[in-house]
Amino acid sequence: MKEEEIFFRLLRTALGTGTAEGLRLTGKEWAGMAELAQKQALGGILMQAIEKLPPDSRPPKPLLLQWIGWTKNIESVNRQLNNEAVAVSLYFKEKGYRSMILKGQGVAQFYPRPLWRMPGDIDIWVDAPRRELARLARSADPKAEMVYHHIDMSGLAAHFPVEVHTTPSWMNSPLTNARLQRMFRQWKDTGFGTETALPDTGGSVRTPTLEMNRIYLLVHIYRHLMTEGIGLKQLMDYYCVMRLEMDATEKKTFTEQVHRLRMERFASAVMHVLGKVFGLERQRMPVAPSEKYGERLLEEIMRAGNFGQYDPRIRHDRLNTEGGRFYERMRRIARFVKDYPDEACWSPYFKLWHFFWRLRHNNGRP
Repeated sequence: MKEEEIFFRLLRTALGTGTAEGLRLTGKEWAGMAELAQKQALGGILMQAIEKLPPDSRPPKPLLLQWIGWTKNIESVNRQLNNEAVAVSLYFKEKGYRSMILKGQGVAQFYPRPLWRMPGDIDIWVDAPRRELARLARSADPKAEMVYHHIDMSGLAAHFPVEVHTTPSWMNSPLTNARLQRMFRQWKDTGFGTETALPDTGGSVRTPTLEMNRIYLLVHIYRHLMTEGIGLKQLMDYYCVMRLEMDATEKKTFTEQVHRLRMERFASAVMHVLGKVFGLERQRMPVAPSEKYGERLLEEIMRAGNFGQYDPRIRHDRLNTEGGRFYERMRRIARFVKDYPDEACWSPYFKLWHFFWRLRHNNGRP
């Protein structure tokens, strides 16, 4: 059995959509599983599979103890991050602004073991004019940089970066971006998410509704595929949302939204990955999976790792300059022109427009 197939089997075991019965791995094979888990930011998830294995099928003791240590650290960081996410939300509430935690600690609550999801930073969508958020951010850090969809704010959280979103995401095509922003405004105007308690905090945050998450997380995966790379962690997030029940009306709404955003092909590729890797049942897929595009997507995911950090095709030394980043992004985007021409072909134009947008909004700094 190939290494990746073993890895997928262990993931399905962790999620209860498969079994590792009879699986016996050598120490070298377990080391390979640990390396893949780190590359895809799924170490805590694989620990759930290890817990289900009989003692004689688990990793060698030194590696097992190390793995337990990784998982305890993930759990500890998540507890801290939960508290800081609540504190950041409270900060904006006290300023009179509604806010919503995107991805991260919100989507973790859909996981079988929320505290074992690999933590990241804090992404928060604040219902406030862009200029007000810019003034607020620059009162703490005069050099705070704004991009189209967010501005970094230092000092809001003690231990984690905070991205304050003026909009959750974007698309390169002007037409589909206009449609996406219209969807975000509708979700903002109809309740602005739902209240979600975070474990061990005594507090709560607002998070996207399931309808919003089904589209927003799909766009997020699409966005990172086009820019720097995407890993299985983000597909796992999406699996945990898509495995929840959808009635006929919700499926119809989803397919209509995907159609308006011209993402049918990408959505079908993602469904194939969710089925093959995580065991999502066909009846839970609102669009039919595509093996052709799904296998291409999965190859990209396994090669690039979490957010493209392990992609050997990227010249990381070039990412230190504006020109180098543009060159590497265009090299990457060229690979997707055939499969996703709309977003890929609009990318250079969006990058150029965004460069001048940043000059205007960052006091002459790109």
